[in-house]
Amino acid sequence: MKKIIFVIFLIVSNNCLANTSFEILKEEKKTSYLDFILLKIENKLIQRHTLLGPQYFARRIQYQNIGSEVNFVKEKSKINISITGVMDKRRYTQKKYTPKISDCNILRNILIYGKHGYSTISQKRNNHLTNDDMKNTFISRFLNNLSLSKKEKDFIIENTLVKVLIIDPVRGNNLSCAGNIAEDLY
Repeated sequence: MKKIIFVIFLIVSNNCLANTSFEILKEEKKTSYLDFILLKIENKLIQRHTLLGPQYFARRIQYQNIGSEVNFVKEKSKINISITGVMDKRRYTQKKYTPKISDCNILRNILIYGKHGYSTISQKRNNHLTNDDMKNTFISRFLNNLSLSKKEKDFIIENTLVKVLIIDPVRGNNLSCAGNIAEDLY
């Protein structure tokens, strides 16, 4: 009987300690909503890196490594998303290819929106991913389930910039382009 009472006492006291700790964290250690949004965007991007794995029939640049980072630049009051793609060294040692601006946009589009947005053959932009599609997809994919107003979501879209760097480890033809999250990169 004493053992049962002791076990019940331990369970109740542990629950009370956990509740107290969460209350302290909630009241004293405040994380800004901005930090939460940045973390959510970065985590979703990392989960989506696998979308850029090797393809049996290559319809885009093949990458050996993808990296992404999300930062807030306080001075400019902007969110910066940096995406780096390292071209597959083995493939591009055999095949000569110089990255183009469309490749930057395709890298960003696949990672963030899950769509190419460009014709496979001509490398020209198609109608499958418009600026409105990008905006709506970004909101639904990264800002979903957050208590943000439409005005706040639009503000985040307007003040989120993307910088894409494609690294050519064979010939050094690195390419960098940047722009707004829901517009073409240049």
